[in-house]
Amino acid sequence: MVGRVAGRPYYDADWNFHLDASGEYVFRPNINANGIPGVSRTTLNFQDRPEDRAADQNRLISTGNLSSSNANVYGGEAAINWRNLLVQGGYYQIGDTQSKLPGQPAPSLSFNGGYVEAGWNITGEPFRYNVGSAAFARPKVDDPFIINENGVSPGIGVWQLGARYSLMNLNSNVTPGVSQSVTAGIYGGFQRIFGAALSWYPNDWVRLELQFQYTSIDKLNAAGTTQIGQNFETLAGRVQVAF
Repeated sequence: MVGRVAGRPYYDADWNFHLDASGEYVFRPNINANGIPGVSRTTLNFQDRPEDRAADQNRLISTGNLSSSNANVYGGEAAINWRNLLVQGGYYQIGDTQSKLPGQPAPSLSFNGGYVEAGWNITGEPFRYNVGSAAFARPKVDDPFIINENGVSPGIGVWQLGARYSLMNLNSNVTPGVSQSVTAGIYGGFQRIFGAALSWYPNDWVRLELQFQYTSIDKLNAAGTTQIGQNFETLAGRVQVAF
C-alpha cells in the first residue's frame, strides 16, 4: 500500500514552496513456498546503489534477505525556489518487523536516509513547477541552440549547476565488534554520497550533463570485526533526449 500527499502551500511570480509526505506499508512480504518459517518463508531485502547508476550498478549496501512479517516506509520532502535558485531536501524512515523462530530474539529493525540538493540556472531561467506531478520540472529554454533544414540557430540554451549530498543507513541494532547474530541486528552498511553536476540544455528536447560523484561506503562484515566498505570517485557524462 502506497500513498503520497504533495502540493505548494505558497507560490507567487518569483517563489515556490513545496511540501510532500509519503508512505508505504508492506503487509505481505515475498513468500518462498520452500522456505522455513521464521528463517526464509517470508523475506524482504533493503539495498541501494550509488546514485551514479551509469558508472556503477552494484548494490554496495544491503541487508540481505531478512525474515520479515511486515515493513513500512514513511517520510517527506520540502523545497523552496526563488527564480533561478532551488534548494530541496528529504528524509525517509524504514521499519521492519522480523519474523524469527520461537525463542530467538527478533528486535524491530530501523533504517533511514535523506538528501539535500541545490540547483542554480546560471543563465537566469526560472525553475518551473509541474502542478500535475507536484514536482519541479526542467527549465524552459528561451534561447535555444537548434540545427534544422533552415540552418543553425546558435542560442546559448540553459546552463545549470547542481550539487547534492545524500546518506543511507542500513545498519540496525548492532554494535561494532559484536556479531549481528548476537544482537539479532544487521550490518547493512552506511552510504554517503556527494555529487556535483554541470548541465547544458541546448533546447527543450536535449540535455547534456557532466557529473562528479564521491561515494563513501562504511560497512562491516556480519561478525562486526572487518571493514568491507570502500571509497571511490566517478566522473560521468550523460546525454538525455525527451520526446
